[in-house]
Amino acid sequence: MNNELWNEFSRLPIDSPKLRQYQAEETRKLLLYVYENSPYYKAKFDKAGVNPYDFTCLEQLADYPTFDKYEERESQAQSLKELNHPLGMHITCDIRQVNRMSASSGTTGTPSFQGHTKNDRQVIFKNMARLMDMGGCKPGDKVLMAGVMSMWVAGIPTVDALLDFGANVIPIGGLVGTAKVAEMIVLTRPDIIVCTPSFALNLLQKSQAEYGIDLAAQGISKICVYGEPGGSIPEIIQKLEAGFGGAKVFDMAGGTGALNPIFTSCTEQDGMHFIAPDECVIELYDRETKKVLPWQDGAIGEFVYTGLHRECGPLIRFMDGDLIQVNLKPCKCGYPGMRIKFVGRVDDMLLVKGVNVFPTAIRDTVSSMGPVVTGNIRVVKPSASPVVEPPLHVKVETTGELSAEQQAELIDAISAKIQRQLRFKAKIELFAQGSLVMEYGATGKVKLIEKAYQEE
Repeated sequence: MNNELWNEFSRLPIDSPKLRQYQAEETRKLLLYVYENSPYYKAKFDKAGVNPYDFTCLEQLADYPTFDKYEERESQAQSLKELNHPLGMHITCDIRQVNRMSASSGTTGTPSFQGHTKNDRQVIFKNMARLMDMGGCKPGDKVLMAGVMSMWVAGIPTVDALLDFGANVIPIGGLVGTAKVAEMIVLTRPDIIVCTPSFALNLLQKSQAEYGIDLAAQGISKICVYGEPGGSIPEIIQKLEAGFGGAKVFDMAGGTGALNPIFTSCTEQDGMHFIAPDECVIELYDRETKKVLPWQDGAIGEFVYTGLHRECGPLIRFMDGDLIQVNLKPCKCGYPGMRIKFVGRVDDMLLVKGVNVFPTAIRDTVSSMGPVVTGNIRVVKPSASPVVEPPLHVKVETTGELSAEQQAELIDAISAKIQRQLRFKAKIELFAQGSLVMEYGATGKVKLIEKAYQEE
């Protein structure tokens, strides 16, 4: 590792007393800063009965109110109306210090906007440099950026950080389509590709079947994926690495308000390491009980974070909406501390006869059936309600030509596996390869839910 990128706190386990003391000191500074400089936060803290001047230890953070995307959007709507900018009433810096604005995907409502100051961008640069270092990447590596750029928070900011790292960036973007991206790979021969896992799978499938391009022969050494859970799923990793000629898959993730990326997988591909404990405090949260859960091996909870050094619109205890599972077993790579994997989105969760069901978990289960399926699925949601009466309709895309008997056997096998692993009854409908069209959101993330109803 490049020791210049890592400080004395960045490689400490999350429960290290030394790290927790440092985080407590930085959290106190942050809480005092927003309390003294933001009428919004002062009113919020006063209403909750908390006083930053009394903050002495990290455990007290659990007493502070959480912040979610709905409150963020309300704050931003108010600032647009009253202050003529969409960065929220909770902004704590001079608006003229902001030198980049990005936006979320807005898949569950109006996009939320993120502003970055010069110092905010420096934190992003540091986190990205650590991520690249974990993956064995070097300045000068050719990096083809095939993720959606436009205003997405993981688009242009990623390109910006890669340039600062010293990469030779090829900013093709994902909106140009798989054909153009495949062509550019042939013409530029990148060392690394950055995109969502679903885009990488689709690119691989179409390059082989439609464009006559063998991506395995293009010399790609690494595929960095983000935006979806697929980059940590063994079956998807195997498909990508085989199709791209042995390229190593690295998964990366973060929280926008924490100046991501803050998580990355390593060469062992056994979960994502927390690489920014000096920049962010993270909590495992139970939304139902409103309690912070202890860091225990196998524990599942919502990812809640507080970016310690964000200047533009700090988010205190932001509820990201992602569910994570904790892995405390030592990693063979030698990096200390916990690892995580993303289980699914709170927003996407369905309730099937009392069982919590995540579309990503269904995709993972179907993908594990092997080469007979492509991994492309749709979960049909019959109404706006998250409660679904069984059987849950699941569309599955298959590879090759299957006889009627083979189709029946596959339907039974998938149904049985879903029943056994996910504990609900599914109605499986098979589709030939290429006929279940992959739909992408504004950020390049594949849509797993198909709405069989009219939205109001």
